[in-house]
Amino acid sequence: MKTVWTGMWLTVMVMACGAGSALADVGIVDMERLIKQHPRTQADHSILEQYVEDFEDERASKVSALKKLTKEFETLRQEAEDVGLSEKALAEKRNLAKAKVDEIRERESGLRELASSRQKELTSQELRMRKRVVSEISKIVDTIAKKKKLDLVLDGTGTGIGGYPSVIFYTEKLDITDDVIRQLPQGEE
Repeated sequence: MKTVWTGMWLTVMVMACGAGSALADVGIVDMERLIKQHPRTQADHSILEQYVEDFEDERASKVSALKKLTKEFETLRQEAEDVGLSEKALAEKRNLAKAKVDEIRERESGLRELASSRQKELTSQELRMRKRVVSEISKIVDTIAKKKKLDLVLDGTGTGIGGYPSVIFYTEKLDITDDVIRQLPQGEE
């Protein structure tokens, strides 16, 4: 049903754009290709990779500290089972072992929170970067569409609700992707 609505919506858009003429002038772009070829994409990808590496280093350090605490706990636990110790010494070892368990749990919780927080930050950063690139591409598409007097520009790589392409067919002459690529900024900004 959603597919029918999507198809009807596209039909209405094309008809509305061409209200003054028999057919609307339509252009097609390959957004995946444009995003890949935008010079900021590779630089942004490198920044995100570095962010992930930094997190992995931080995480490895915290995991190492957790392992050390676990070993300390195991030592305390074994000492707390020594029948040769006095009741007072055993109670003290048990209390120390319990404190280590509490510290381990606190650090594990902190590690989970850190991972969750870093994932949210990474996702947010990636979305901001993608939005910036798409915005720049959209401005170029807008300029070209106005110059070519296009009424509508569609993404030929978009997937519809049903999992199939939104644009089923178009002729090469409608594709303005190469025009956009020629106007992309050169090199990193």
